[in-house]
Parts: sequence; C-alpha cells; structure tokens
Amino acid sequence: MASLLYTLSVFLFNERHHVHNAQEFENRFWTIFAVLFSTALFFAKDSPLALGVWSPSLGFLAVLISGYAMHVWDRSMHRLEMSKLVRLKRGTATSSLNRLQDAGIPIENILAQLNACLNDLDQTYIPSTINNWFYKAFVIRKEREVISIFEEAEPSVLNYLVCNSKLGLIFYKVKDHQSFKHQHRTKLIELLAIEKLSQLNVHSRVIVLHSLQTMKLPANAKAEYCVRNIILNTKQDDLSDLKTLMDSKGDYWCMNKLIYDDITSDIVRHDILDHIQRQAKVQFNHIAFNTRRAKTRKRKFWRKVLSDVDDTLTCSGGSYPSGIDRRYGKKVMYPGVLGFYRELDLGTDGPDEWPEHTAGNLVFLSARPHVYKDMSEKINHAKFAQLQKMRGMHTTPSLLSGDIRSGVETLAKNDFGPLARKKFENFQQYVSIYPEFKHVFVCDNGQGDVQAAQMMVDTYPKQVEAIYVHQVQPISKTYKYNKEAWVTKPVKPYFFKTYTEAALHAATRNPPLIRVNGLKRICENAISDFYMIQNKQWPSQKHKWDRHGELNQSLCYCNEYLAKCGEKPVPLIESERLWKDGQKVQTPFGRGEIVSFDPIFNMYEVELDWRPLDLQVREFKENASKDLPKSAPEKAKKLQGTDDSAKTLETVFENEEDARENNSTNFCFDSDDMDGKNDQKPSSQSLDTSADVAVPHLVNDSDSDISSRESHNVTARIHCRYISKFSPPNLPVFAKEEDNKSSFSFWGSRSEPEEPRALFKKDDKCGTQFGCGTVIDYRKNSGIVVVKMSGWSATCYLNAECVNVVSEGFFNRMLRIISTDTTKTSSTKKTPAQKDSGSPFTTDSILCTPYGQGRIIYLPDESNNSFISSKVSGNRASTKKAILNSTTPHDTVAVSLSSWILANKTSPVLYCTIDNARRWKALGDEERAKNSGGLLSTFSTIVSQSVKKLIVGKPKRTVGDFPSEISVPKYARFFSDGAVVNSPYGIGSVTSFREADGVYTVELDSWKMADGKNAKLFTTRDNLNHHVAKGCIEGFPVLTSLGLTGTLISVQPTTGIHMIAVPTAGMVCYMQPRDVLRPLKASVNDNVLTLYGNGKVVKFRPKDDTYEIELCWGAKLFATANSLERATFNEKEKAFLGMSWVLKFFFSSENDTKGENQKRSRSNSMASARTTSSSRGLP
Repeated sequence: MASLLYTLSVFLFNERHHVHNAQEFENRFWTIFAVLFSTALFFAKDSPLALGVWSPSLGFLAVLISGYAMHVWDRSMHRLEMSKLVRLKRGTATSSLNRLQDAGIPIENILAQLNACLNDLDQTYIPSTINNWFYKAFVIRKEREVISIFEEAEPSVLNYLVCNSKLGLIFYKVKDHQSFKHQHRTKLIELLAIEKLSQLNVHSRVIVLHSLQTMKLPANAKAEYCVRNIILNTKQDDLSDLKTLMDSKGDYWCMNKLIYDDITSDIVRHDILDHIQRQAKVQFNHIAFNTRRAKTRKRKFWRKVLSDVDDTLTCSGGSYPSGIDRRYGKKVMYPGVLGFYRELDLGTDGPDEWPEHTAGNLVFLSARPHVYKDMSEKINHAKFAQLQKMRGMHTTPSLLSGDIRSGVETLAKNDFGPLARKKFENFQQYVSIYPEFKHVFVCDNGQGDVQAAQMMVDTYPKQVEAIYVHQVQPISKTYKYNKEAWVTKPVKPYFFKTYTEAALHAATRNPPLIRVNGLKRICENAISDFYMIQNKQWPSQKHKWDRHGELNQSLCYCNEYLAKCGEKPVPLIESERLWKDGQKVQTPFGRGEIVSFDPIFNMYEVELDWRPLDLQVREFKENASKDLPKSAPEKAKKLQGTDDSAKTLETVFENEEDARENNSTNFCFDSDDMDGKNDQKPSSQSLDTSADVAVPHLVNDSDSDISSRESHNVTARIHCRYISKFSPPNLPVFAKEEDNKSSFSFWGSRSEPEEPRALFKKDDKCGTQFGCGTVIDYRKNSGIVVVKMSGWSATCYLNAECVNVVSEGFFNRMLRIISTDTTKTSSTKKTPAQKDSGSPFTTDSILCTPYGQGRIIYLPDESNNSFISSKVSGNRASTKKAILNSTTPHDTVAVSLSSWILANKTSPVLYCTIDNARRWKALGDEERAKNSGGLLSTFSTIVSQSVKKLIVGKPKRTVGDFPSEISVPKYARFFSDGAVVNSPYGIGSVTSFREADGVYTVELDSWKMADGKNAKLFTTRDNLNHHVAKGCIEGFPVLTSLGLTGTLISVQPTTGIHMIAVPTAGMVCYMQPRDVLRPLKASVNDNVLTLYGNGKVVKFRPKDDTYEIELCWGAKLFATANSLERATFNEKEKAFLGMSWVLKFFFSSENDTKGENQKRSRSNSMASARTTSSSRGLP
C-alpha cells in the first residue's frame, strides 16, 4: 500500500513527465492504479473489505469492476472538460447565425452533421483503441467526413463551426493511426492552424488554441509548431486581443500556461516571445508617430490590473496562512474593491463606462499553490464567476497561482520571501507576454507582497504604473519594508485602509488613473457593498460600527473633492437603529430615555435622569403598581424598559487598545439650562446611620417630588456602543453590623486581617539560577533571601523572585531518609588502613581524578623523607627528584597519574589540595554506591534524580564528568589521489591527504611557478568540490576525446571520473574530465524534434558541428544544433524511485526488468587511456 501511495504522489506532483503528455497515458495509469489498489483492498488479510480472502472469484470480479469504473470515470471527466464551449464576451453568436440563415446557408444542418460524426466516434463505454481495431473502416470513414466538413466550409461557416462545435473533443477523437498509416489528427490540426488560418478571426483562433491545450500539445508532434504558426500570423492589436481573450475564458488554460508550461520546445517559446516583443514595438511606434492606428488604439484599454486575492479582494478573517486581517468576516468582499478594479481598467481615455461584452484586463496573483491539473485554480475561478454573476465584476479575470515549493518553505521557515519571489517570477512571465501594457499592482502588507512589488519596480520601472497596498497591519510590521529604500524609486507604494481612500488617491495623483465620475461610482459601489454584508458575517457588532465610521470618514474626504470638481456628493452610510424614541436605556452616565437618533454617526440623544436614587426607585415602584392590571408579558416588558429589538445588541472589544480607546472617548452633553443657576451637580447624598434603620435613604425626602425631575434634565449625545438595555434602579443593601463597628468598608473586607504567610522559612530547600541551596534567612522588608548553596561554599543574597522553594513529597522524603541511612551505614565501614591512620587516604591508594586514575605518592601528614614509597624505584627516580626539588605546601597531595605515560616512560604528577582529593574520592564512592546498591537504593536514586531534574533542571558539569583520556580525532578522507577538484584558486589534482588535520594537498593546473612546476594548495574539504567537465550536465549528451558521442550518466565525486554511456558501441566509458571535450545538443541514436518532423541522429561531425538525422518519413536531414530539439528524457528520471523507474516497475515485462538488474561486465566498458595507464603504473 505504501508503494502505491508513493507512486500516486510521484504521479500527481510531476506533471512535466511524459506520462502526462496525453490523456490516453493518464487514463491507463488511473486504470492500473485502481486495479492494484482494489487488489490490495480486497485480497489483503488485514483489510476491512477482504472479499478475496473469503471468495477469490468475488474478489477478482470486484477488482475488474473497480478498474473498469475508474477507466470509464476518467474518460468521462476528460470528455466533459473538452466538450465545454468557450463563451467569450462577444455577443455575435446569434447575429452570425441569423446572417448565415439569411444567406441561404444550412448552417444548422452542417453543425448537426458534424455532431453526428462526433457521436459515432465517441463511444462512452468502449475505449477508442478497441473501437478503432474492431470498426477500423467505419472509424476512418467518419474521421474523413469530419475533415471534409471543415475543408469545404466557407470562411463565415468555418468561423461559426469552430466557435459552436466541440472542437477540443474532435481533436481528441480524431486519431493518428500509426498502424493504418492515416494521420487524420495531424491533418485536421494543420488544416485549421496553417491552411485556413487566414480565414479565421481572432475569436476563432482563440478557440483553436484552447482546443489544442485541452487535447494536450505533446499528444501530437506538430501541435506546438501549429500554435507557433497561429501566434506568429496574428499581429499588433489583433495579437493583443488574442492574448487578452485567452486569459478571459474563466479557466486555467491561459496564455501564461500555454507558453511556459504546455510548450516544451525552447525554440518555439523563444520565437513566440520574440514575435510578441517586436509587435509591441510596432504598437509603440504608432503612438509615437500619431498614426491612424494610434487613434483607434487610444480608445482601447492598455492597463493590466494585477491584484492579490486574500486580504485584498476578500478578507481572510485572520485564518493562517491565508492572511491576518480580522476587521471583516471571513470571505467577505471589501466594500468598493470591484469598482476600484473596474475604474483602473477603464482608465481616463476611451468610453466613460465599461462597454458590455468586452474582455477586461484583471489578473490575480495568488500565493495558493497549484495542485494536479486545476484542483486549486477551479475553486478560485468558481469564486470569480460568482462575483461576476452576483456582485457585478466587470470581466472574467485570469489567475496566476503559486507552487507547492514556495508554500512549504514559507510554512517551514515562517518566511514570506519564497512567496514574494514566486509572485515576482509570475509577474516576469506575464510582462514578457504583455509588454505593450502598463501594470498596476494592488496587494496587502500582511505577507510578502510589498517585497514582490519592490522587485517589480526595480526590474521593470517603466512597466509598473502604480502600487496600492491594503493596510491590514501597522506599516512598521510590513515584511521587509524600508521607507528610505523607496525614496529614489520612480513608483512608491500607497498604503490605504478603504478602497474609497485608494480611489481618491488614484483620482488626485498626477497623472490621474481614474476619472472624477469614476471616483463617484467607486464610492457608490462601496456603500452598496457595505449594505450587502449581513449581520452574521460580522465578527461582532463592534467590528461593524468601527468599519462604518472608517468608511464614512473616507467618504467625507471623497465628497470634499467631488464638491471641488462640481460633482454632487454621495450619501454617507446610515447605521441600523437599535433603540426607539422614548425607550429607557442604561448609559455610563446613568439611566436615561432615548430622544432622537443620528444614523450617520450612530449616536443617540439621551435625556439622562440625574435625580436622587431614592426618587428614581419610588417613581419606578409607583409606575409598576399602576401597571398591575396589565397582562404579564406587558408588565415584564414595562419593567425591563426595552423591547425585543434591543436584545440583539452586542458589545465586544477586539483587544486592550480598543478597550482603552472606548474608555477615553469623549461625549457631547446638552443641558436645558447651562447658566450659573442650574450648572450644578446632583445633590449630595447622606445616609442615616441609626441602629433602627437598616437601609439608608436620602435626606429631605418630604421636600422632594416626582415632578422635580424637570430641574435635573441633562441631554447627552452618546454612541450606540456605550448604550445597554435598561435595568431597574435599586437602593444599595447593607448587612446589619454591631454598634461598635463601622457600616462601611472602603478598602476590603471588614473581617480581621490575617497574618500574611511567610514566603520562605529557614532550612527550606530551594532552587536558584546558581544551583540548589538551603534558605538561611528571609528579610521581609527588603525582599532579600539568604541562601547557602549546596555543592560549593558560597552564600548568596538574592531577590525573592529569583528563589523557588522546592516542596518535598512524601515518597521523596522517605526515599531521602532511607538513602541517608544507607550512606551512613556504608560510610561507617572503614578499611584497616583508615582505622590506623585516621585519614581517608593512604600512600599508594588509588584515586580517580578529572585527569584520569592515579596513585597517591605523597600525603601532607608524612615527612619529606618518607615522601616516596619504597615501591617507587627504577624509571621513577626522575619523578622523585622533581618532587623533592619542588616547594610543595604541607596541605598538598601528590598523585602519580598512571593513565598518562610520558616520552621517558614515566607518569606525570598531579598536585591538588586535600579538599579536592576528598571531593574526588566522595564522588567515586557515590558512583560505586550507585553501581553496588540494592534494589531499594537503586529505586530511590532513580526517583530522587528524576525529581531533581524536573524541579531544578539539568545539573551543572562536575569535575568528575571530564574525560580521563584525551583522544585525538582523525579526519576521514573523501577525495582520492589524482581526483580533479575545483578550488577557490582554480582547478587542480589531489596529491596527498593528512588524516591528523584533514588537509589536502592540491596541485593547481592553472598556476605555474618560475621553475616550471605547478603551485600547491593546502586546504580542507570545505573549500573543494569535484570537477565536472566544462559546460557538461549529468544526463545530457557530450563529446569525448575518442570521437564518440554519449550521455554523461554521472560523475564520481571522490575520484572525478566521468561515466559516459555510448549506445552506439554498447559500452560505458570511465574518463577523466579533460577527456570530455564539450556538451552536445544530442548524441548519436537520440530522438530529436526538427521543423521537418521527428527523427533520429545517425552521425555527428565535430569539425562543423553538423548532425545527420534520419527523419521518420524516410528523408535525411543535415542540421545544426540550433534547428533541433532533443526528445529524450532526463536520465535522472530513470534512477531508482524516479518516475521512469516506477512506471517501468509496474508496467514493464519480467524479462525487461530481469535484464535491467543484470550486472554490467567490464568487457563492455572502456576506461580513459590516461587513467588506465596510471592505474597500471606505466609511465
């Protein structure tokens, strides 16, 4: 199953392989894949559908049905694609039909005859190969009948048949029968693309090109040259119309795909692009000399509008990796964007409004990768068709997609550079196709679009007319945007937040890009687009209010400019009303009643009730008692003071900045009387603190009256976002307290304060940035913790934030106690020497040091006369003399390192303090205890160490962690002696190699010294690369010094030997780089493509670079390298796990595979003469 999935992935992501050259090849692949997959599904024992295990005959039948179903489904989907009629924006189909019928031409009968022949050739459930074998005469007769219909058609009839027939399916069903020697497909293509090309108009030529694309150009050997002939015979403005119509079909069969993907011949592609460049210069000359064609050309549209999709056309909703904009809902179209595209395309010349049935110049540069066929493009084109149908997009746009490689690099590295470079590459190809147009780029600053725009301006400063950047994040966060770098550029980016703002800039710049009435139309479109956004599409009500104010602000600026130009202003956007007049609401300034509403600014005029609270409560209770006879729903509605429409209100803050902005918003207040008489705050309140009254109330209640409300009327203008539904007023309720306690508590609870718990206690185990330790003291006033460090003698004074107390669990405490007891028990067992001396060391005892194992030869409690043990003799005399002559302190221990041997066969002496020696010995005892402890000690050690790592982290490197021996690394050799390598100083040959430091000695061939010898270079492998013969590439033909031509299979990197396959001699040559003379366009026996058809190279003459080619139709051709193309495939594809290997593994016979795996004998290989002689030791 894994091999099948790998085969499928290789097939899907390798569309340039020859298996995709024709629909028949793809259909065979899917059929065989379905058979293999169903076999694994029905016969695998662990499969949930293992029918073959239970019944082999039933499983075999299911496999056959699955393969045949896949075969029929793939053929039907491809036929459906080729059967689609191309409907371009030219309303001439009905008029041409009426005109032909008026002329007495039975055009409908001719079209019906053509469709009848097509139905006879197209069998739904029978493959064409089987149908052609069993009904050979019938098929040939029908194909000739189809060709004769096109041959006998008059120009007007021919154009009608091309535009209204399923031409792509006709090209596919009319075959070139190699066994019958009937080239009907080639004849039909040449008839329409060469012989009768002059009778076809631009619209019909577009249909022919589209039909050849859907058939797939590699399916016919002359299809690419027919495409070249159609384009080269279309000139000037007709050529511009042809290219534009090719991009306006609403599918991914565009002009860019035709030239850069479908055409595989570099010669054909170069001829087409060169013709486009020459025709563009002719068009510019017409404008310069103001000819008659120039006047006609000025009435057309010569500006291409290139735009991004996500966060530029529609909002991504912040879904990564599509975009980051969260101001609108996901997939919501920005208000005014389509009108902005239309007016940029319309320009300032030509008609005032967009003409109907006219192809536009809108192109989308998308970062979404291209997947097999049009799987990803189909989604975007469906979206564009919906926008064109429902939202009035003025044209059918084209689409230039990204690729999977740039997308994967962006996701893996979190870098938008690959996306920017891919968009720039697409722009480069697009400019080469449309050099006669100016280009405007509309993008956003969320990803790498600004960097792509900078590369566009740097490379094509005359073609780029303007850059508009939709600001979806702060400009300072734009990827690789440097404002100073744009100062000297001819075109600078303009950042905008609304498309009305961008339209205002396009209308006021010099020279302007759009008209004044175009600006007005964009504003009107923006208003209608805003109204079309449904409430459920907004992330929140606050988002809607923010965008409403933002768009109205830009509309005000546009109205100012329209008023200066004498145009009527456009109306501003009105907000939806949520609160009715007379409705009671809650505001940040108290309760109030709605007076009026301003829909432009979304502000309500509210009459605030600033009377004392007890009066408001009394009035509310009286009104509630009056409403008692009313029904329950009405009473509830009265108590709430609102209606159902207010329940949909929602207040949402996007982030903390929005919350701060909302809290600092200014409000406008209006008072009935703002003079000194009434300019006072509400009366102060006092509470009755007597013990008999539990609820406080306001003083002077007897003097107050409900009618006194009029003296406290204050009117405020408040934005809708700060208004909420009404809540009934209530007096504050206080709990009864004792007489000797206060009724108020302003700073917290009235309960007695508890003693704050100490953060650190003495002897607490803690962790710090300097290691573990024990808390000695905690100074509360300064927040300083005194910690005694463990493992080294130090006392740290640290801030409380830097100290973490380590809590000890029950199991950890118990294991520590057990481990301590075990250590104490083991430490009480002393050796006899230790009992006698009272010291942990004795002379000649073994001690493990960081520098290796050694033997103690001196202790501080021994005299200098007994310095050396009597065992030290012979070759250790020099060591004794050195120790006696040294000024060793009395607390120094001398250790003879037995693991180190010097040149005089003695061991070096290590001097250390007694404390270090004891620590090293303790570390050694711990290691032995770990290795020799029981089950309980081992378990406790594991648990304690694990807990310590989790709490404290990785322990620091101790002294005992150092290696006891120093090993000198040796470098492995890569290049062999005699290998030809490239160095920074030229080409040379390796002569020697040092393993100690990895340095190669290279004799440079290009440097000659004064004595005539070559210079020598000493360098490492990092500066060397294996040398490949000049201009040669693996997998391509080369010429050797033996006069033979072959294919360079590979270059051995360690020796520099070139492996060359020579099929004419049936051998493989192993040669040095100097014996490979130069690369060739093709070698002998290679299949080539020429202007006269396919052929095979028979001979090559090196003296004049002439190829002798035997054509497929028997003629012999003598040609140079510039007039032919090699038709063989890259040898890399034939390697293990390559596409050719996979296909051969699944589809070749057993004998072929067996012959492939046989070992090659040395009898059919030839080594370079110089190499052979040198290997034998000959001079």
